[in-house]
Amino acid sequence: MQAERVRQNIQKPNEKVYIETPKKKRRIVSLKLNELLLYVALMIVLSSAIVFALDAKFEAHEYEREISQLDYEINAKEKEIDELTTEVTHLSSYERIYQKANELGLKPNNDNVKVVRKYEK
Repeated sequence: MQAERVRQNIQKPNEKVYIETPKKKRRIVSLKLNELLLYVALMIVLSSAIVFALDAKFEAHEYEREISQLDYEINAKEKEIDELTTEVTHLSSYERIYQKANELGLKPNNDNVKVVRKYEK
């Protein structure tokens, strides 16, 4: 009987033999209440840390924008101050004051003129 089985196996080389392996049953992992609470707490901590980091970046970006806006305003005011200083220098020049005095009919009185020198020691 054994010999016949061996001959049948030898005579049928084209037939493929499939060996069935027993499938492993998947085991559902159950979490204990403590582990579940630990995982939930970990997720909450991680999500709050991410939200905090994003909020800090957004706030830093807002401060940078505000600083650049203030720098622009400062530069505009400095330019305006420079223009006004130039205008004051032009309007307070001796030649212009003398010309305006002549237009208004004022004549210089040399007895009443006092010369003040700056930084005289």
